[in-house]
Amino acid sequence: MISFLIEFYGGAFPTWMAPTQVQIVPVKDEVLPYANEIASKLRGDLFRAHVDTTDESFNKKIRNAVTHKIPNIWIIGMKELENRTITWRRYCSKDQTAVGIDAAYGALEELRAGRLMDNFADVALTL
Repeated sequence: MISFLIEFYGGAFPTWMAPTQVQIVPVKDEVLPYANEIASKLRGDLFRAHVDTTDESFNKKIRNAVTHKIPNIWIIGMKELENRTITWRRYCSKDQTAVGIDAAYGALEELRAGRLMDNFADVALTL
């Protein structure tokens, strides 16, 4: 059954089924405390979140997250730190959306609780 699911989804699982549900990509080291704060809150709510702390370039961090087929990529920069927001990029789409942190938590919870098939481009975020 597992091999059938992997083959059917091509390894690109929806949020509720993905091994890593959220990859947090900090643009600079200065925003790392904010990224870790977000990750710890997500982990406290039992989300599988990871902060990319590698020394790779920003574009390589994004490319790695997309290559690993992580359904939700949250980008954190100085603007996001000042406004207490995140920039949300989904695996199935190249579009990025700036979202308030509380709205992002709510939308992520809805994706997981409703077991939405959000790994397709035609499924919109409920923000």
